[in-house]
Amino acid sequence: MTPENIFVEVDGLKIGITPGITVLQLLDQRDSLDPDEDDPIVIASINGRRTSLAEPLFGEERIRFIRLNSKEAQTTIQRTVQFLALAAAEDLFPGHTLHAHFSCGQGMYCELDRPEPMTDLEITTLESRMKQLVERNLPLTPQRFGLRALQKIYQRRGDLRSLRTAKYLRRDSLVFYSMEGSQLLYFGRQLPSTGYVRAFRLEPENPGFVLLTNLKGEPDRVPDYVPQPKLLNTLREYTTWAEKIGMQDTGSLNEFIVNGRTSDLIQISEARHDKFFVEAAQRVADLPEEGRLVLLAGPSSSGKTSSAKRLMVQLRVLGLQPMAVSLDNYFVDREKTPRDQDGDYDFESLNALNIDLFNDHLKALMAGEDVFLPRFNFRTGKAETGDTPTRIQRGQPLLVEGIHALNPQLTPAIPAADKLQIYVSALCHLNINNISYIKTTHSRLFRRIVRDAQFRGYTASETLARWPKVRLGEDRHIFPHQSNADLFFNSGLTYELAVLKLWAEPRLAAVESDDPHYGLARTLIELLSLLLPIDASQVPPTSLLREFIGGSGFNY
Repeated sequence: MTPENIFVEVDGLKIGITPGITVLQLLDQRDSLDPDEDDPIVIASINGRRTSLAEPLFGEERIRFIRLNSKEAQTTIQRTVQFLALAAAEDLFPGHTLHAHFSCGQGMYCELDRPEPMTDLEITTLESRMKQLVERNLPLTPQRFGLRALQKIYQRRGDLRSLRTAKYLRRDSLVFYSMEGSQLLYFGRQLPSTGYVRAFRLEPENPGFVLLTNLKGEPDRVPDYVPQPKLLNTLREYTTWAEKIGMQDTGSLNEFIVNGRTSDLIQISEARHDKFFVEAAQRVADLPEEGRLVLLAGPSSSGKTSSAKRLMVQLRVLGLQPMAVSLDNYFVDREKTPRDQDGDYDFESLNALNIDLFNDHLKALMAGEDVFLPRFNFRTGKAETGDTPTRIQRGQPLLVEGIHALNPQLTPAIPAADKLQIYVSALCHLNINNISYIKTTHSRLFRRIVRDAQFRGYTASETLARWPKVRLGEDRHIFPHQSNADLFFNSGLTYELAVLKLWAEPRLAAVESDDPHYGLARTLIELLSLLLPIDASQVPPTSLLREFIGGSGFNY
């Protein structure tokens, strides 16, 4: 019998419940739970925060159901597919652990912890075993563990990475998911059962593979795999380097902090950046004196501006006198600016720039001719012609930084031999253990939240609201051209999230529970809770991180 006056609100409709009933049980009572439906319910948003269907209800909750075809379900689907891979590998390769190292394109790069690479047959067998788990429709059951019990479980299994991570958690208990027949515990929201997974594919990528899940919002379709060897090599190189210095995961970073070794870690990380700029400056110097054009691009909050400034300093060390040209001054007049699908001005479109004028000026500058560079008046929305001629000398590097810098359509008039193209992105993924990691996309989002608050007066909620459109622009204008780069610069710093935590956490905590971005804000707070803080006073003024937290030795 349902108690009187105990209600939940489901998609705007009040429903009486028995306190303690789970969302799963509520759906079952209403015959709304079937993985074979075209678009089944898979997760719920309770009071603005996404949660599994195993969440208990006690009255007064506002519930919104999220279905499999929703883009909001994508992260949960990815976690479940990853769980399938780990469980299948545990069965097929006893004594060897499958590591999900980092995101790569639209997939996740995985390896077995053994010297021998995986064979194509082993990868095919692994994929088949995963499909068998889907066919069995095994429940994915949440269970709450006390922190001490969790540490004992990891210790008994010899899972030192998970043990090290759990050691520094500042909460008394955690919810983990288990699968029938597997000893694995997975931290992170899952689908109700394996039968809800519709599509995935394993693509061999020696010595491991890339695990591709479905397209966002299309659970039955897997994207085509587009190999990106330069990006993959950069990510692998970072993984190898991080392991050599003992920085494999969040637990390792916390141990550096606890043991008073943050100064060493910061110096090593910054020196790694220095090494790149030394090598990049030499590559510029090796270009023909008739043309030394440097094109530098990267996604939002990758540190493009600081990277350009650091490179210019290093070029001066070599006796060169670089000059920078800003693409922002080549915007077309406001009324000529293209609009996006929402009718807003699309300033990130290549057609928002006067490409012909830009190329005319590049050719003239590199020929040693005078050019009157434009200035774009953002107040009036009009382009203005400068009144002072600009000229560069023979052998003087010209640096162009902007989101379109690697697009071949930006500089068709300049021969490839006269250009050095650099792609900048924060590619320092931070593993939580062998199966979970903090995405590089989240690292950039933390940077942007802090910078927007520090220098633009935006709240965290405002930044989170803009982020989907920023990401869409990256997918359209930046990522398709990253493989054109001659050099990949990993602008991430191993220690940065422990510093950004001090700025980002309180701003994210200010996002109210009725805010549409509350769920994402809480997810980001949970990620930061894995880390102990680092005092920002240890960050040098030349660090790229100063572009976001302030106190830089460069002028912006």
